[in-house]
Amino acid sequence: MEEADVVIVGAGIAGLAAALALKIVGVRALVLERGEGLRTTGAALGLSINAWVALDVLGVGHKLTAIYASCSNGGTLVRTPPSGRCRPMGSAWVGLFPEGHGQNPVMRQFVSAGERAGFVPLNDKELYWFLIYVFSSKGEDIPHDPELIKREVIDHLAKDLPPEYLSMVEHSELSTVTWSELLYRRPWDVIFGTLSKGNVTVAGDAMHAMTPDLGQGGCSALEDAVVLGRHIGDLIIRNKRPVAGDQLAEAFRRYANERRWRVAGLITASYLSGWVQVNNSGWLMKFLRDMIFYKFLYKVVLSFREYDCGKLPSVPSNSTEIGEKPKED
Repeated sequence: MEEADVVIVGAGIAGLAAALALKIVGVRALVLERGEGLRTTGAALGLSINAWVALDVLGVGHKLTAIYASCSNGGTLVRTPPSGRCRPMGSAWVGLFPEGHGQNPVMRQFVSAGERAGFVPLNDKELYWFLIYVFSSKGEDIPHDPELIKREVIDHLAKDLPPEYLSMVEHSELSTVTWSELLYRRPWDVIFGTLSKGNVTVAGDAMHAMTPDLGQGGCSALEDAVVLGRHIGDLIIRNKRPVAGDQLAEAFRRYANERRWRVAGLITASYLSGWVQVNNSGWLMKFLRDMIFYKFLYKVVLSFREYDCGKLPSVPSNSTEIGEKPKED
């Protein structure tokens, strides 16, 4: 087996992006993954401006811009009347239209008491659509069969939504239907908790699991990769020699400290964004949502996406192998 300077556990977004960032600064990384191939588990990955900054730093952004059309900053928000049977839950799928869906590349959302749904085109034939709501009780049964989930959405949860939304649900291939509980890491655990210990650190969901309301889970994982690579590269340049083993602890500590407040802010903003939009506790929450959040705070929340994770340093070629011993004359 080829020797590695850093071992990355998990071939997710953060793991693979980190491996690429480390390669750019001359660090050999071994990625371990228990799955047999690429996983499709999850909802979707939206790439905001901060993600594109990271992808460009990693040198792969141009490979994606040629495949998918960008979604404009605009969109349509539709407030629907409260559903007669609105139970809170959460899920997401992809709708397939072989002949084309005819939708413009903008995101549309439908908000009612205790429920939020929406869709956004991925390309000219595929759309990503989602439905989020909160459980009315912990003991409530959740269907796990894709066909049952699909019928539950069409017949009950989304029955009062526009026909175009229901059509997307109907066109969803069962293999793309997913259903999962929305989880997040408490922001104070990130701020005050241990994110690195010695020559071990975490990235991606292992550091900052968050709800999907800002679409920043995958984007922030890409930020992690660049910031981690930057601090390791800076350490190599600063020491004017390769670093190994426990010497990486300094880079990991700097990386964790830089990411701590950034991701805690994302977790908080994402949670509050989702909470205020699906909360169904009377006129006060409706006032906060419609008159305060959407009119004044939503733009502030979205500004979290405008973040520059920095550049990867140019490491001299004679310092690119961590653990490399100087050659004797």
